[in-house]
Amino acid sequence: MPPEQRFAPNATPYERIGGEAAVRLLVKRFYSLMDELPEAWGVRRLHAEDLGGSEEKLFLFLSGWLGGPNLYVERFGPPFMRARHLPSRLVSPSATSGCCACALRSTSASAMRP
Repeated sequence: MPPEQRFAPNATPYERIGGEAAVRLLVKRFYSLMDELPEAWGVRRLHAEDLGGSEEKLFLFLSGWLGGPNLYVERFGPPFMRARHLPSRLVSPSATSGCCACALRSTSASAMRP
């Protein structure tokens, strides 16, 4: 997307960060950090060994949440985030803090550059 459109006043967050490529990069970095950071062990152990499915679902969800195509809803219906995460015990302090650590680091300006 040309810079004049990307930074237009009505541009969505999805457009402003760079669209599909940027959201994929963000999600890839999030799950890489989940494997790398010791403080993320609490949340990492709640996931399957292969993070590919989780990675794809987060990409689909964030695309719509950021104002891009509503891919998750088109494929799976409404996300019902609380209900989806209750079985995983994401409410434990170590899982929550690990998830937050991955999110904060993956959204830093340096992490968003390809």
